[in-house]
Amino acid sequence: MTRKITGITVRSDGRLMLQFTVNGKRCTVYGHTVRECREKELRKRQELEAGTYRSGKALTVSEYCERWLENKAGSVKETTTRTDRILLSRINKTIIDGAGRKFGDIKLTKVEAQNVRDLQTKLSKEVSTRTTNDCIHLLKAVYRTAIEERICAWNPVIVKPLKRTEEAARDTIHRALTMEETAAFLEMAKNEGSWYLNLYTFLLNTGCRIGEAGALTQADLKKGAIRITKTVTRTEAGGYEIGKETKTAAGTRTIPLNADALKAWEGQREINAALYGDRVINLSEPVFKSPRGALIMSSSVNADICRICRAAGMQRFSVHAFRDTFATRCVESGMQVKTLQEIMGHTDINMTLGLYAHAAEDVKEQQIKAVNFI
Repeated sequence: MTRKITGITVRSDGRLMLQFTVNGKRCTVYGHTVRECREKELRKRQELEAGTYRSGKALTVSEYCERWLENKAGSVKETTTRTDRILLSRINKTIIDGAGRKFGDIKLTKVEAQNVRDLQTKLSKEVSTRTTNDCIHLLKAVYRTAIEERICAWNPVIVKPLKRTEEAARDTIHRALTMEETAAFLEMAKNEGSWYLNLYTFLLNTGCRIGEAGALTQADLKKGAIRITKTVTRTEAGGYEIGKETKTAAGTRTIPLNADALKAWEGQREINAALYGDRVINLSEPVFKSPRGALIMSSSVNADICRICRAAGMQRFSVHAFRDTFATRCVESGMQVKTLQEIMGHTDINMTLGLYAHAAEDVKEQQIKAVNFI
C-alpha cells in the first residue's frame, strides 16, 4: 500500500519514490527523505541532459553495485556502507568459471541463477560460510532494488543459504574464559608489560564493547558509574572516529563500576598523565588510548591478546571474549537476566539468553545438586 506526499510516493516499507520525465524518458529515484529524493532527481537530470547517464540495463553488476552504494550514502551509517562495499567488492572480483570471468563483469540483466550458484560455490571455498551467506544476502538486496527500478524483471538470487560447518566463534575466539584462564592471562599481560592491561581489566569487569570503552572520557564517569552514549567506529574510508551514538538504541546505558574497574580506570588515567602531561584533566579526551595516544583499534588489541596467549601457552581468543566472560560470570553469580540485558546493552533479551546465559559445566552440576525435587 502506498500514498502520495508532495509528488512523492511513500511506500509501505517507508521508503520514498519519486518519478519524473526527462526528454520523454520516465525516470525513478528512491530515498529515505524528500531531500534525498530531490537531490537524486537533480543529479539524474543533469546526467541525462549531459548524455553521461547510462541506463541500468546497460550496466554490469559491478557498475550497478557502485550506483547502488551511492544511492544508499547518507541514509545509513558509514560503517554499514563500508561493510557493504567490502562484500560487494568480494562478489564482483570472484572468478566464477574456467575462462576467468569475474561475476562483476556480467551484465546486470544477464545474470542467471546458475551464475549465482557458481558464485556461492566459489565464495564458500575462499571465505567463511557466514561471509558467503552475507554476500549472497546483500546481492539479493541489490537485485530487489533493480527490480523496483524496473531494470530487471526477476531476481536471480534464489540460492539457499549454506549451513554453517565451521566451529562457532563463540566456542573458540569469542568464548567465555574460565576463571583460571582469566587469571593466567592477566598475570602474563602484567609480566609482559602490556599497554592494554588496564583496558583488559576494565572490559572484564564491565562487559563493555571495545569500541564503547575506547570512546569513554572522564566526563562519562559520575558517582562511580559510567554512562555509555557513543562508540568508536570505522569510517567508510577505513579510519576511526568516535561516533555520535552507540551500536544500538539499547547501547546507551549506565554501568556501575566495581573496585577493580575503578582501579583500572584510575590506573590508566595516571599512565596518561605521566606520558602526555595531562596535569589538567581534559574531560573530552578518551581515557583508554593506543600507545601513541590515538583511538583504540580492535585489530591492535587483538594482536596484543594473541601475543600474550602465546607467551602463556593459552588458546587464543579475541577481545570480544572479555564481554562473554563478564556475562558468564554474572550469570554464574545469579544476576537476573533482565539486569544483565540492560548492562550489556542488548535490544532483545533473547540475545542475552542465547549468547551469554551458558554457565560452566561445573556450575550447572553444583546448582542442580542443590535442588530438592522431593
